Order: sequence, then C-alpha cells, then structure tokens
Amino acid sequence: MTHLPSTFHSMPPTGPSPLNATSSAGSAIPSAVQHDRLVKQTQKWVAQTFYGTLLKQVRQSPFRSELMDGGRGGQAFGSLYDQQMAEHMTRGVGMKLVNAIVRKIEAKQAYQKEAAKSRKKDGKLLSSPQTNGSTHVAPNLRA
Repeated sequence: MTHLPSTFHSMPPTGPSPLNATSSAGSAIPSAVQHDRLVKQTQKWVAQTFYGTLLKQVRQSPFRSELMDGGRGGQAFGSLYDQQMAEHMTRGVGMKLVNAIVRKIEAKQAYQKEAAKSRKKDGKLLSSPQTNGSTHVAPNLRA
C-alpha cells in the first residue's frame, strides 16, 4: 500500500473539485475548463505521490555520496529542491502518466453520466438484490 506524503493530507482544498466542478451559477463548467483543472490537479497529485516519494528515497539512499550532499544548505533546502524537481518532472516526462490518469477519470465520469441518463430514461433505478444482511450459501455447504 502506498502512503501519501504529509503535504498531500495537509493541503487545503483549492476551490471546487475538478471531478465535480460547477460554476457559481450552478451550471456545469465547460468541459475544456474542467479538463484543464483536472490536468493541473492530477499533475500535483503525481508530483507529490510518485516523483516526490521517489526523490525522497533517493535522498535517503545508503549509496548517495557525501560529496554531492550540499552541506548544511543541502540539508536545509533539500526537500524544497525535491518538491520543485518533482513538479518539473511531472510537466515533462510525467505527462504520459498524468494524461493516462486524466483519461481514466474522464472515461469513468462519462460512463456514470450515461448510466444516469439511461436510468432516468428507463424510469427505474437499478439496485443490487436484497440479501437481508446475510450472504447466500448453498444448503449443502452450510455448517
């Protein structure tokens, strides 16, 4: 299981979520604006969770050289440098990963939107069968 960096949890929400964005008038935000917001948010997420963790592990590696450590300044500002480097890496090579995540999120949103339309069109809600809190077990397998 991957753990998110503490900066990810402590970040305050920055406006409406790009996953369910609406304008102040209540209407849906145009898809291009929503797409751009989603890409920016995904870039931040990839930079913090993937590249940030990678750079942190490299900095703590037992094979690193003391010659390239940077002294006291390197110790003081190493995490800030790693953060800037992670953001830069996400905008470069990391865009393939970002675009793949964005496509997956947008496809899921489109699927859910179409499913909601078809449920409204049919006039009934699809639900899972009622089990009354118990699972079905074949009579010959019961204890």
